Amino acid sequence: MIDPPAIQTASIPVTLMPQSKGWGILALLIAFTGLGLVQKFTGLVGCLVYLAAVLALCYAVRKFHLIWVYKCGSHFNVLAGVMFAGLVICFGVVYPIEDGKGPLKSSDRDDGLNLAATRMMEGNTPYYPPSPEAGPLSLLPGSIILASPFVALGNSAYQNFFWLAVFLGAAVWFFKDKALALALLAVPLAASPAMQHEFISGGDLIANGIFVAVFALAALTVWSNPDASAWSRWLTCLLLGVGLASRANFILLAPLFGAVVWQISGPRNALIATSLVGLVILIITVPFYLHDPAGFTPFLSRHKLSSADSALPWAGKAMIGATVLASLLCAGWLMRKRTVSPIIGFFRGCTLVTLTPMLCTILTTSWISGHVDFSFLRDRFGLMFVFFALFGWGGQWLEGARSVPRARTAM
Repeated sequence: MIDPPAIQTASIPVTLMPQSKGWGILALLIAFTGLGLVQKFTGLVGCLVYLAAVLALCYAVRKFHLIWVYKCGSHFNVLAGVMFAGLVICFGVVYPIEDGKGPLKSSDRDDGLNLAATRMMEGNTPYYPPSPEAGPLSLLPGSIILASPFVALGNSAYQNFFWLAVFLGAAVWFFKDKALALALLAVPLAASPAMQHEFISGGDLIANGIFVAVFALAALTVWSNPDASAWSRWLTCLLLGVGLASRANFILLAPLFGAVVWQISGPRNALIATSLVGLVILIITVPFYLHDPAGFTPFLSRHKLSSADSALPWAGKAMIGATVLASLLCAGWLMRKRTVSPIIGFFRGCTLVTLTPMLCTILTTSWISGHVDFSFLRDRFGLMFVFFALFGWGGQWLEGARSVPRARTAM
């Protein structure tokens, strides 16, 4: 396999990723997203079989990388076109059944987002009273803003097609490897029942996970380049602020962003960049809260971590505290650690922070029930971290994976 020439930029040199067991970590994280649904229908034995199958699939892709690289690299456009055509056909056939409360009983995420965006475009508050069509909206305004163009086209569910295409393009750019990018898109779609269910039900978690990761990648790339223009830095911070203001847990990724900018561009730029992102989050979120504090339903999302409070009254607050602590510890680690790629470190840190409340909830409910309980994942919450994981560990998947960008560390 011939390595491509290095990209000639001042701030993003290309370096070979060391071969390691990172592909195994990625396989486990992909499998983790689907354990809730697998356990629901097959029990814990089914979870073990499923876990082994995902590991085998990811290992097979890695083992037969030469065939994969040849086929995908030579026919990338055709394969990508076939993949998205298949997604369109699958969605067109299955979504009406699923939306009609079919086999897996659908989801109200698309209905809630459609209603919220429509209300916003009509000049009303997007936070509606619970209705038969959609329960309380847990999304922050960033998600509603980004979904609005697709709602105007007819359905917020359409945003999944757009953001999956964006993810594929970003992965090609980031890893400089078309075959690897296709693997990072195709395998999770094929192996994760959570991603499949979220896609056919029109939920927003796929899009949400992608746009936060892509906006962060764009912002870190621009801030790592000393020759980047001021407007590009402002624009990427604006986009990242909107992206982080999509769900409350994503706001805790802002300290990690600031820590990486500190490492690659110095403390002054870190303060400016983080302040810009924080300001955007406040500007698009606080007015909706002040308009109707009692009706600001995103605050109700914290109850999802409080399911065990009846048995352990401190559980919900402890989980939130653990997530905040994870955010601060990862930010501190990123500020001090001189990794091969600070951006890779960022995505791995984001994975850990986003994963923390899920692990805490699973451990707590398992302890209360007396057996391993993945039921918290039935709502596909794992899709919030999986795209960070794909950027964080994806470069170590294929044998001889070509390259990943590395941001220059400030001296």
